[in-house]
Amino acid sequence: MAYGLLCILKKAGNYKLSVTIWCYHAVRMSICVAFNLSDGVVMAVDSAITMFSGPGTISKVFLDADKLFQLGKLRVGIATYGVASLHGRTIGSFIREFAGDKNNADLPNLELREIAERLRKFILEYYRSFGEKIHGKPFDEIPDNVKGFLGLVIGGFSPGSFQSEIWEIVIPSHNTEYSAVQRNAPGAYGINWFAASMPIFRYIKGIDPGLSSKLKAEFEKMLGRQITAEEQKRFAEILGEHEYRISSEGMPIQIGIECAKFLVNFVIGHYTFSETHPIVGGRTKIGVVSYSHDAFTLLS
Repeated sequence: MAYGLLCILKKAGNYKLSVTIWCYHAVRMSICVAFNLSDGVVMAVDSAITMFSGPGTISKVFLDADKLFQLGKLRVGIATYGVASLHGRTIGSFIREFAGDKNNADLPNLELREIAERLRKFILEYYRSFGEKIHGKPFDEIPDNVKGFLGLVIGGFSPGSFQSEIWEIVIPSHNTEYSAVQRNAPGAYGINWFAASMPIFRYIKGIDPGLSSKLKAEFEKMLGRQITAEEQKRFAEILGEHEYRISSEGMPIQIGIECAKFLVNFVIGHYTFSETHPIVGGRTKIGVVSYSHDAFTLLS
């Protein structure tokens, strides 16, 4: 997770930004997994934040950051990935401000879709002003490749519902009304992974999407023609036959907690031991809410 505006130098008694555009980086760091189960939602994240000293140059990785939050006392949790601070404040501080705003006193009565929309507008406003501040120009004039992104995964229950759901907001891409994406509707059980999740994809699917594309191109080169739709379908079927399957239907909450921890730890282990910077790391943090809980709970 790129920690925007945290990289600073002290000069002449004043703090001066040493990193602007580079901390506002578009690298997909952090790992977040979210399970929508019949009994509720389990969310898990890593706890590393990454700082840059130049274009694509990592200067420091700090561990034990917070990327998983309770939304007030609601049966709703929020996980974050991407940019980790705006205007010198953590994303968690904005979530607390949002929950405590008197204009949001009606949050306990809102459907999760409405909470996601209100949060989207709230964060987008700060995100745009932050981008304009560090780039010195209107947000719409900033090149897309240096705007960075902030992802928010929202999981929990709407008022009176016994079926949980999961939504995702990606700022600044989701810049129109109700552009948040519902990843799991109530009753639609499944596992989602976000940000630096390629190790999970490769573990479960058995192949890297980049390798799949290159193999397709190589086959077409050898055949002297394009692969037909029917052939592509057959390749997909073969890959599907060798996919690892994790059944989320009927999965108990405790098993979901253990599985979420396993997947996040797996990604942390990958970045710890592979020949790359540990852009995912620290300890795994987990939150859960079920139909019997009064609020989203952060586990120790």
